[in-house]
Amino acid sequence: MQQAPRSLVLLLGSFALACGETTSPPIVARSEAQEATPAPPPAPESPPATAEVKGEGRADAKATVAGAPEVAAPAEPVPPPLPAAPQVPGPAFFAVDKKGIVRLDQGKFTPLEGGPDKLIKNLHVADDGALWVLGFETIYKLPRLDAAGFKEVVRGDFQETGTIDDFFVVADDDLWVAGFGGVSHWDGKEWTREEKAAIGAGDDTIDGLAVGRDGKVWVASSNRIHVKDKGAWSTLDLGEIKDQLFMEGVERAADGTVYALASATLIRLGPGPADAAAVKLGGGSIPSYSDLALGAGGTIAARNLFDLVLSTPTRTKVWRKKDYLSEGVRALAVDAGGRVWVGGEIGVTILGPGDAKVEWRSGAVPELSGEVVGVAVAGAGPAELPATGPVQTGGLKGKLLRGGQPVAGVEVELCPSPSMLFTKSPCADSSVKFTGKTDDKGEWTFAAVPLGAYGIALKSEGKWRITMGSDLGVDMRPGEVFERRLRLARQIARAAELQRRGAQAAAPACLASRAAATILRS
Repeated sequence: MQQAPRSLVLLLGSFALACGETTSPPIVARSEAQEATPAPPPAPESPPATAEVKGEGRADAKATVAGAPEVAAPAEPVPPPLPAAPQVPGPAFFAVDKKGIVRLDQGKFTPLEGGPDKLIKNLHVADDGALWVLGFETIYKLPRLDAAGFKEVVRGDFQETGTIDDFFVVADDDLWVAGFGGVSHWDGKEWTREEKAAIGAGDDTIDGLAVGRDGKVWVASSNRIHVKDKGAWSTLDLGEIKDQLFMEGVERAADGTVYALASATLIRLGPGPADAAAVKLGGGSIPSYSDLALGAGGTIAARNLFDLVLSTPTRTKVWRKKDYLSEGVRALAVDAGGRVWVGGEIGVTILGPGDAKVEWRSGAVPELSGEVVGVAVAGAGPAELPATGPVQTGGLKGKLLRGGQPVAGVEVELCPSPSMLFTKSPCADSSVKFTGKTDDKGEWTFAAVPLGAYGIALKSEGKWRITMGSDLGVDMRPGEVFERRLRLARQIARAAELQRRGAQAAAPACLASRAAATILRS
């Protein structure tokens, strides 16, 4: 599925819900990437000069005095930036939905034990040198980057934290999480929760958080930025920043700088609790950003629709949609060497340095076959990249029944993620797709399907119906035909569980109702 940015999803959401060993060298190519030298951002306007005016019987106030010299308020101490870290190689980590966390180090992929294997929401290498992973409601830690498995650190109880959609790690006893209900803090013993209304987010969604080295907690809600400083929350005035539109997230860079990504603007936050400035990224006359990754030395990577904008202090490079595996991007990461790691539904791409490109398509690396929903890289990333062999394939087979009887002649489409918003068909725009019809036994079969995760759409009574989304074939094996039984009761139970936890269960509920008319069985 070609993912739409959150701004498009929010605008159309109500409509949608209504409803082996490798031997050959890596693929290295030269892109037709566009380069440009970014213009420096305009200098901020100087504020009007102020002087202190004391009034009898009231607190001190400030009045604007034309032509008067500026009297600056005492500035808060700003922690000096950390020295640039040496570009020491380190492992890369991938979160593969329905499979778990995979480490790449010294040219070898290793699946790790003890971590989440589904509903993985985020992972990153924290300042303590450990890998942290956020599952559905549990935070895990890989204590050393070369460790064999994870340990569970803390679980978020729904009554204490609500849903957990993002997290930030300061230390084992200093964890911050954000979700539908608000922001919660773990002090090593218990959770403390602050509702959305308390932070100023109202009924908005929470779209990300980060904690600065000075202790300020930055939170992005639907179209606002909130900060907790010295125990008090405030909402930034972003009136001077044009075209903010919807907030997509907030991240902290290696040098400690905090950025918020809006659908049309990158915003640098701090050092003060009221400071915010737009940062020019480029990459198109009508920006629509949806993903952000920050590297060392001021390197910024952001996805603009299907293009990828890579900005450094000296130049900007734009990787166009046709130049990399841009379909279904789910994760971005930037290593200290400036390489951008892109994970998605049909494979992994490593871009840079310069015009270099390495691609591992789904099926070429068995450990990564499926949806790569998260990427984290330590240091300058692996110095040795493994070779990639041919794409391994298998077969997928199913049967369509209605009222216990086979249904013949029904159009079937298979692709990594059938879209609910389409013009021709759910898989029409996918680069990996298979089409066919059920036979007189109600059976459909697709051969030579690259190992991966797929969804299926059926056209019944003139209407396309998506029965599974990116859940079919995750257990495929090379050269074998995989038959999947869809258990309706399990789908309904999952939707009910999500509703109980207060998550946005409209899509799973819709999935369950559609599945009621279609059963795939071996």
